Amino acid sequence: IAAEEMFQSTCLTPATAPTIRRLADLAPRRLALMHGASFAGDAPAALRGLAGYYARKLESATLALAA
Repeated sequence: IAAEEMFQSTCLTPATAPTIRRLADLAPRRLALMHGASFAGDAPAALRGLAGYYARKLESATLALAA
């Protein structure tokens, strides 16, 4: 999330958060990032947290466009 706040490199669409939630449902034990260290721990919880972040970010952007 910190990297996303800095670089804003993720394509934010209505499908972003649901896709990440489906990945969490696969119950991975480890996440391997393309340009960073691997994460070993509660990967499903980390993915759900990330999905929530993107859902809030999309909602905020949608509200800003409507204003």
